[in-house]
Amino acid sequence: MTPTMTSTLAPRVGPSGPPGSDRAGPAPGTGALRIPGLDGLRAFSILVVMASHSGLHALVPGVFGVTVFFFISGFLITALLLDERERTGGIAVGPFYARRLLRLYPPLVALVAITGAVYVAQGHRLDPLGVLGALAYLANYLAVFQKPMMAGLGGQLWSLAVEEHFYLVYPFLLAALLARRGAAIPVLLTLCALSLAVRCAVTLTHPEIATAYTGMATECRIDAILFGAVAALAWRSPGGAAFAAAATRPVPVAAAAAAILASLLVRDEAFRNTLRYTIQEVALVPLVLAVSVAPGWGRLRALFDSAPARWIGRLSYSLYLWHLAGLSAGEALVPGTGWRFAAAMAVGWVLSFAFAELSYRLVERPFFALRRRFGSRVDAPAPAPGTAPAGGMAPAGGIALTERAA
Repeated sequence: MTPTMTSTLAPRVGPSGPPGSDRAGPAPGTGALRIPGLDGLRAFSILVVMASHSGLHALVPGVFGVTVFFFISGFLITALLLDERERTGGIAVGPFYARRLLRLYPPLVALVAITGAVYVAQGHRLDPLGVLGALAYLANYLAVFQKPMMAGLGGQLWSLAVEEHFYLVYPFLLAALLARRGAAIPVLLTLCALSLAVRCAVTLTHPEIATAYTGMATECRIDAILFGAVAALAWRSPGGAAFAAAATRPVPVAAAAAAILASLLVRDEAFRNTLRYTIQEVALVPLVLAVSVAPGWGRLRALFDSAPARWIGRLSYSLYLWHLAGLSAGEALVPGTGWRFAAAMAVGWVLSFAFAELSYRLVERPFFALRRRFGSRVDAPAPAPGTAPAGGMAPAGGIALTERAA
């Protein structure tokens, strides 16, 4: 029997509107909530990460791109679980885990198998414990304490571990909190404060590992996901529409953007290991709401909900997995410095998108039907830029709250 957590069913209150409008509404033919702009935020995140890893790390904050990824994950997963609870009266844990596994694990296994095989073919030795750690979602702690074990497997896998640790406990935690009226947001904010406290403690007591540990350990980075969850809970609360409208007025949005910029300019190591993350995460609340569900901001939302943004957002998970392999292949094909390095990165970007598209088509899509058996409402992907779905009509704007989306 599927384990189900039940609690008092609260009505959904918040922005709503027809598909294609600048507000959230039901996706055509799916019954899923559609949120404009979130695929575009994913596109922004992965492009920032890729640019940083293309030799621009001194100018482009790749870690901030991951922070945005985390925030969006918390926002989407919380909205999904709230939607399920509203429809069914509870949260089915077994199907949730099955959907997460089928969504995330096959592409990870394919990446580890292929990149590991290439690494061995080049004459290197692949550490079996590193492979096991990557597949067991322990890459973040291995990257901190046993970095050589991860050689040949990809330095980007640490963030997948943080998200999986969140998924492991969050359905139980959310159901328990929702059963106690008004408890969810205060408890999650308390956990965010504890995450900051851990970062401060590590920075003060173990400065030799502080940058790596505070940047990759689950207890130090999970607050980015939890702040996204808090934003979703606030939006879906009885006063959610008013909260979203107030938080996304021009002054709060400008202040949030300025706070993020300032956090990126401060180079003090202790600040960067501690308060930088909290400032960015708090500032993302009005910015993400403005791009997605708040009234107004139509032009900004249209940019983040454009066809190219939706296409890149659809590929974002595979791009994140494969972009380091693509960039490395570009360097192998066009070795050198100066203009040759720039050419190598250009080739690497093309290869990264090619690898990601192949991963999506050959690894992710074959599992769609199986995911539907566990309750996923996975829908047709956004078309590539310049194309339209069958029938010639463009899809309604936004990202549907399905397991594909999350």
